[in-house]
Amino acid sequence: MSLLAALPPLPHLPPLPAAPFSLPPYFDYGATFLWALSGALLGARKGYAIPGILAVAFVSSVGGGVLRDGLFLQNGPPVVLRSNGYLLLIALATVLILLAGARIQRLRHLPHILALVDAIGLGAYAVVGMNLALAAGLSLPAVVLVGVVNAVGGGILRDVLIRREPSMFLPGTLEESLALLGCLLFVTLVKAMVAHQLAAAWITIGVITVLRLLAIRYGIRSQPLRGFREYWEQEGERR
Repeated sequence: MSLLAALPPLPHLPPLPAAPFSLPPYFDYGATFLWALSGALLGARKGYAIPGILAVAFVSSVGGGVLRDGLFLQNGPPVVLRSNGYLLLIALATVLILLAGARIQRLRHLPHILALVDAIGLGAYAVVGMNLALAAGLSLPAVVLVGVVNAVGGGILRDVLIRREPSMFLPGTLEESLALLGCLLFVTLVKAMVAHQLAAAWITIGVITVLRLLAIRYGIRSQPLRGFREYWEQEGERR
């Protein structure tokens, strides 16, 4: 029996109307495991003890969902805590890093796999967050906010936890900007009735994934405001 087959099914949110889009269990669990692996590697490279490595793995993989459920939807305990599957995968990723982290970080294709999962997950988790927000009857600006937080909240929590400036504040390969763009696209398609909610979900995921991969491939990056150059150059010298 495979590890995936042994995992419990993904939990539902009974009090909310059924959303028309949900992630396949294999992707949700697979993304959780790979992001936890990435977070655990980061914690190990920072020289953290086991609890620290586990904490970074946790927020890196499911932090966005915890923020979504705990701050915005408030529909009982966060989904990640209603199923053993997420926590078991985070623990497994941490154990793998503890036992074979030096070998895992040298795997040739690991960065490419993580980049692909990150690109797909950016759109997928934004859509999941927005569907749940729509089902909960939130306003359109709140729907967009929940989608963005669901997509990038884990990375923000990770950066805060390791005392690093959140990546969304710094010039980079458009991760947060693309999440926001995708959320606006989804809401526009749904509310303008250009596409059914399920079709809008897949269109959004496809657009964000392609743009994210292109940004990584060709090094397309956001830039600070040039009118404030003297200030951010001085800030950079102080870092």
